[in-house]
Amino acid sequence: MIASCIEGRIRFRHPALSDPELLEIVTSQLAAMPGITEIEANPRTGSVLVSHDASVATSDLVAMAEALAATHAEALAEAAPAKPAKKNMTPAQLKRRTQKIGLATCMAGAVATGLADTKAAHLTFGFALAGFAAWHLYMHRRRFLA
Repeated sequence: MIASCIEGRIRFRHPALSDPELLEIVTSQLAAMPGITEIEANPRTGSVLVSHDASVATSDLVAMAEALAATHAEALAEAAPAKPAKKNMTPAQLKRRTQKIGLATCMAGAVATGLADTKAAHLTFGFALAGFAAWHLYMHRRRFLA
């Protein structure tokens, strides 16, 4: 809910604040608090920037925001984006990911062991890199030969 907080100002952001009616309620309730100097609401980004003087403690504003969230919990829950379902990878995607990770790991290992001047490990990583590269070329042979 709190996007940023520095001395003298605090920004609240939530998808439900994109609703103009709810945004109006929130800004009017915040404006009624003593010590609030300015409120900037942006329904497009779903944020409210509250500028306040030193007499207002940030903890009071946070408590007010929590109270508003509790009051309008139903509207906030409806506007909250649903988490996308975790998608399982297809076997082809899993193969491609394995290739990419293998190639990157072997390349990093070969460079690191080459710089460390450990010839046996460098050679091992080099052969593994060649193996992953051959697998990659084999998997994409139609694209290369087209």
